[in-house]
Amino acid sequence: MKNKIHSMKWRIWKTAFEIFIETFLGLGLLLAITFILQKAGYILNPNKVYLVLDSDKTTLTDIRQTMKKYPYDFIVFDRRTGKIVTSRYQKNDKDNYYLAKVKNKSYINGTTSYTISSNKLYSLVIRQNSVPEFTNPVLRKFSYNQISYIFLIIYESLIIIIAIYKLIHEISKNFTAIQKIALNMGNKVTKDYPKSKIKEFDTVLKQLYQKSNELSTLIETERIEKEDLSFQVAALSHDIKTPLTVLKGNIELLELTNPDKRQLEFMESMKNSIQTLENYFNTMINYTKLLNLNSISEEIDLNEFIKELFLELTDIAIVNKTNNRLKVKTNLKKFHANVPALKRALINIFLNACQYADKSNPQVSVTVTEDLKFLWFEIWNNGAPFSEEAQVNAQKLFFTEDKGRSGKHYGIGLSFAQAVAVRHGGTMIITNLVNDGVSVKLGIQEF
Repeated sequence: MKNKIHSMKWRIWKTAFEIFIETFLGLGLLLAITFILQKAGYILNPNKVYLVLDSDKTTLTDIRQTMKKYPYDFIVFDRRTGKIVTSRYQKNDKDNYYLAKVKNKSYINGTTSYTISSNKLYSLVIRQNSVPEFTNPVLRKFSYNQISYIFLIIYESLIIIIAIYKLIHEISKNFTAIQKIALNMGNKVTKDYPKSKIKEFDTVLKQLYQKSNELSTLIETERIEKEDLSFQVAALSHDIKTPLTVLKGNIELLELTNPDKRQLEFMESMKNSIQTLENYFNTMINYTKLLNLNSISEEIDLNEFIKELFLELTDIAIVNKTNNRLKVKTNLKKFHANVPALKRALINIFLNACQYADKSNPQVSVTVTEDLKFLWFEIWNNGAPFSEEAQVNAQKLFFTEDKGRSGKHYGIGLSFAQAVAVRHGGTMIITNLVNDGVSVKLGIQEF
């Protein structure tokens, strides 16, 4: 059977209607209980009964027989002696009966009246209450009306609490279903999603499960593409390295033939080009490995990491004849990262900084800081600033420009660094400092 789906507004009105109906039923239940108790003689009916001793021939026996028909308390006084000749009453009420007798008229005390009727021989005082009360003397001290009010208050509170609880439980159940799919977004859903009886929630759940399936398909497609890219890059690198190795061997053979100065320059240029190609392919292989990186769970000692990193950066600076320095402005001891990927990213940025530093006095610095969000590695050089186009596109693969950067590639290294930052939940920021070089900041989450 298909569940009916209604709007949130309808569901709230349903709760209000349920409270109204159950309140009405509660009132009916109270009236029914009162009626049953009255019929069973446990509660005195508040209706007035008037008994008149209109004949002097009315005997004490007649009065007794008549009062047996009624549940009310009473006292019959002998008018000649003033004594009680027959009765049914509570001792704490005795004074009220005497007041009615002395005044020779009905006496009212709160909601209770003491009605008197007399002839020449006897005076009959009947106790009656204008509100329902228990016939049992022990229970009579408890007001039936107050008990009824307490019953209604408790009953009403319970039905409101239960109705609101049911509504909240239903809404909470829907939020739990939304949370479940949100936390598992990207997983393939092979069975029908849990239906909601509330239209708004059902629409959201339907969209979330649909998007989860779409995202799952995209993730699987991306995974296949990454694997294919890794295979193609590895295969291309292998295919290219074979002829490059042959070229390197031929150059070494040519160097043994006593070439002249011009030929040596050509061979040196060829060796540099081969080295550049090998660097490019190594970078591409590292980049494709990063694309397939799924976990970052290694806890690292920051001081040890910086020490090892700076040793490698110093070697690069020496090769590039660049002055470098290190500044550590954080007290952080530990952080989580993928060490090889992070180190390669920082080396790529540092290498770019060395290559594009001011040729007359090349300066590069590495500064480590932290804020509330990220652990930052800032690499600065005193070279020419990035153009507006380069600031936007420098982290894209194979991006080059002719303005201020001599047409060289620096997109591979920065693209890799950007990917590493994103994989670590961080970001990379390129900033041109006014008359003070260029800064590239790579930020990662500490945990």
